[in-house]
Amino acid sequence: VLQIGGTLLPILPSLVGAAVAGSLSSPATQASLAAKFREALTTLGPFFIKAGQALSIRPDVLPPAGMVEMQKLCDKVPSYPSDLAFSILEEELGGPKEEFFSEITPEPVAAASLGQVYRARLKDGGG
Repeated sequence: VLQIGGTLLPILPSLVGAAVAGSLSSPATQASLAAKFREALTTLGPFFIKAGQALSIRPDVLPPAGMVEMQKLCDKVPSYPSDLAFSILEEELGGPKEEFFSEITPEPVAAASLGQVYRARLKDGGG
């Protein structure tokens, strides 16, 4: 809860300032606030990225500029550290990745909200 509040709270002054200035209806202000919100969701991780993706198709919740910004979460999600991915992979496989793969790219070739893709070759010659 503290991480969520600490990540989203810095957006509040911009939101309040825009409301006081009467600029919330400005597409430029909406885009700026939405960009800050998107960055916060990305920082908070997969669940929040998925929530942002859901918002990207909700014209009843967000203005067009906000929807456009949230759509960036659908196709431009940054990858997370490969050492974390490999740690999870090794835990799931029950041993070091070298035991299962003869080669694996050090960095992902694609990333999404709930995972990322590496190019690899199985030790047994498959894949």
